[in-house]
Amino acid sequence: MNSMSNNTPKTKWLFFLTTSRFIILLSLLLIAIGYLLMYGPGSTEQAFNPDIFSPQCIVVAPMLCLAGYLLMVVGILRWK
Repeated sequence: MNSMSNNTPKTKWLFFLTTSRFIILLSLLLIAIGYLLMYGPGSTEQAFNPDIFSPQCIVVAPMLCLAGYLLMVVGILRWK
């Protein structure tokens, strides 16, 4: 009997828990969090908003996005 014919819910979810897929999902999450941290009201011609230069927007968020993109490369290279 083939072990692949046993389609219990646990084996279906095991397909998504491989290391490379977990790394790719984690990298997508990091990229999304980075872009959400960069989101905010911008400055207009009528009013200057100094919050666009906060450390969260110009340091933390781009570093999270960069880490996510680098982790995506690692996940793709580990794909089997």
